[in-house]
Amino acid sequence: MIERGSLWLPLAILLLLAGLSFWIERAVQLPVNGNGAERADPEGIMEDFSALRTDPQGRPQYRLSARRLRHYSNSKLTQLEDPRFAQLDAKTGEIIAQARQATVSPDGKEVDLLGKVKVVRQARPGQSALSLSTSRLLVFPDQHLLRAPGSVEVRDATLTVTAGAMEYRTDRRLIKLTGRVKARYLAKAR
Repeated sequence: MIERGSLWLPLAILLLLAGLSFWIERAVQLPVNGNGAERADPEGIMEDFSALRTDPQGRPQYRLSARRLRHYSNSKLTQLEDPRFAQLDAKTGEIIAQARQATVSPDGKEVDLLGKVKVVRQARPGQSALSLSTSRLLVFPDQHLLRAPGSVEVRDATLTVTAGAMEYRTDRRLIKLTGRVKARYLAKAR
């Protein structure tokens, strides 16, 4: 009898340890749906954030700044409040985009501006200043590309244009409008 009882004790301890390790694993595991603590608690917060990207010769290419930056490490999500993106090019001039909020892709190659997005291209010799308004703008800084997937309004000194979507190649100053495009020409005062 004593020999059989001594076999059950180690087996009971092993079962207890297996159950305890299963419970611990479930308790610390993150939820699959992404609504866990990684979105609620940012890994880092910066106030008055500003970053400048330069080319290999040290010339400024673009600047991204915001009132507040929040980075979430588990989802690799970066959120910006009151972001400002400025493309700095001596040949084509400065282009500035502002919005209420933005998210930056994990690799930093895409900035998604949301909420009352306003883009301004400074005047250059032979070209008036241009402003663009939309609710969402995707910025691809390394490709010199701005893309508005929804409705957009473009204005300069002599023209007002609305469209269903837009793609703006900033290095060539080329705007491609798609969807329902309406243009209104305003004659200059003499």
